[in-house]
Amino acid sequence: MNDALDHEEGIVNVSDKRALVPGYEEWLERLSATYEAVTYCCFHRLKDRAPAERVSAEVVAEMLARPKVFQYFGLPFSGQIGRLTEPRISRARQGEVGSGASWQQLRAALLEVPREEQRAFVLTCIEGCSDAEIAAALGCDEETARRRRESMTELLQGLSRSVLSPEEREHAGG
Repeated sequence: MNDALDHEEGIVNVSDKRALVPGYEEWLERLSATYEAVTYCCFHRLKDRAPAERVSAEVVAEMLARPKVFQYFGLPFSGQIGRLTEPRISRARQGEVGSGASWQQLRAALLEVPREEQRAFVLTCIEGCSDAEIAAALGCDEETARRRRESMTELLQGLSRSVLSPEEREHAGG
């Protein structure tokens, strides 16, 4: 196993983009950068790339389970990351590493999200819009907007579960 920190599999490459909505594309780049930064920091603390990548994937998955965290920037966002990372580093040091989906699998699934759900995600989780505001922005009725928001929320919850078992989830607020 090569523990060197010299690859860029987590970065969203132009060739990976499949008709992404602009706000969603920016968010996915931010999420990729978050994954890479957490992996880098964990690698230096754990001295092993595999558990560092695992911890980072789990942190990203936990954030997907609480998508309103993406409305935060700066210290509040960093604080959420730190709060989710520290207990996982402790568990990794004890040899307790999860076995769910990898970051690459998670990223691939996020690249395949339909455009309408990408738009609903941006409006709901990044911009904090209500169903009425989503409906106006998407040119649909509130019920359709609600269904799109719920569909995206369910998708994110499912992706989170693909990485984290219920026992691995943090139960603190966020």
